[in-house]
Amino acid sequence: MLSLLMSSEAHRAALLKLLNTAHVNQDITVDQFDGVCNNITASRCLGFTDAGLPTEGPSHNKTLHISMKCQDNTIARVLVDTCSSLNVRPKSTLTKLALDGPVLKQSDLIVKAFDGSQRGVVGEIELPMFIGPHLFHISFQVMDINPSYSCLLGRPWIHAAGVVTSTLHQKLKFIVKDKLVIVSGDEDTLVFHLGSFRYVETDTGTLETS
Repeated sequence: MLSLLMSSEAHRAALLKLLNTAHVNQDITVDQFDGVCNNITASRCLGFTDAGLPTEGPSHNKTLHISMKCQDNTIARVLVDTCSSLNVRPKSTLTKLALDGPVLKQSDLIVKAFDGSQRGVVGEIELPMFIGPHLFHISFQVMDINPSYSCLLGRPWIHAAGVVTSTLHQKLKFIVKDKLVIVSGDEDTLVFHLGSFRYVETDTGTLETS
């Protein structure tokens, strides 16, 4: 880093700008200051800044929905939920997918809802899902429910993929092979142009083309 700063005026200016605007308490200890310096040099550190806020700023109240692909199917309104201990696929959206290969396996799992009610799982299925440019093999619990989302990605996928999410910024980030991947949330717009693929949303708005 030192050689880079010595050889590049632009990089020196960027560092000086940071030092001039950063604030630390005057009574900070050496160990605490060392921690601040470590944050600057830390790798694989994912976060968000105000520059990444959506156009409406922090005033929105949106959950984070993304789109992903499964074989020839593009799936919209995928809810990313850090509060869920499961990846969930509603049976109604699963039957709309043109899938080749995956088999629904038996599952004895019982899911307990926030209101205390319990619901059985139809089965478990592992699907190849493209999220951004990367392929994930994700296990979903299939349930006979009719939620507002097409499927749900919970902590099993979030933690396994090392994903950092922000509902405020309407984005998620993860690193694959030392490359940062940023996936933006779905916009609340209609899809006007569809190619030769199947487009799957929830029951309230499904568009399909062949």
